[in-house]
Amino acid sequence: MFKIFHAMTLVAVVFISGCSEPSQNGPSAKSEQVESRYEEGKHYRIVNNINVGALKTPFLVEYFWLGCPHCQNFEKPLQDFKSVNPEVGFIRKHAVLSESWVNDGRIFYALQETKNMAHFAELFDLYKSGINDEDFDAFFTKNNIDKHSFLAVAGNNENVINNMKESYKEMSENEMTSVPSIVVNGKYLIIASEDTNNNEKYFKLVNYLLKK
Repeated sequence: MFKIFHAMTLVAVVFISGCSEPSQNGPSAKSEQVESRYEEGKHYRIVNNINVGALKTPFLVEYFWLGCPHCQNFEKPLQDFKSVNPEVGFIRKHAVLSESWVNDGRIFYALQETKNMAHFAELFDLYKSGINDEDFDAFFTKNNIDKHSFLAVAGNNENVINNMKESYKEMSENEMTSVPSIVVNGKYLIIASEDTNNNEKYFKLVNYLLKK
């Protein structure tokens, strides 16, 4: 596929957790009771040294991988949540926990560095449908992006490399081994549990932690 090069070796054991589609059921007495008994260590845990720049609370940080089916399926409910809660800030960081993810991380951060994030949703959809070399070339042509210059940024730009190193450091030091992973207000990492096993429950916990 559109491999750039291996300029960075990252080795880790990766376990990918999944997220289901949003539940269609409305709030229940049981779900309200669950919300009142969220526990540290069971539903969320504290993480440290997450770089969010000048972003002020409330906000979310998502660690993801372009090629992850669970991240792809989580995108719609995540965007739905953001549209209903425009006051909640958002940062997306590409995971590079394994060497096979590094190339995709370079592409994501190059998209940021070249100020082409307006095309992120289109690129993510291509990954979801199974992107190939022809799709990749067509993406650049359609959006008037110089592919040669873009790949040069992806392969050599200092900011791209530093962003990947930062993502790897944050996830490794905080023992974050799955994607998608959501950190609320730069402090609370949501843990997969029976109380977060659908999107309705998941975002109830998000809302709880945003106000904590």
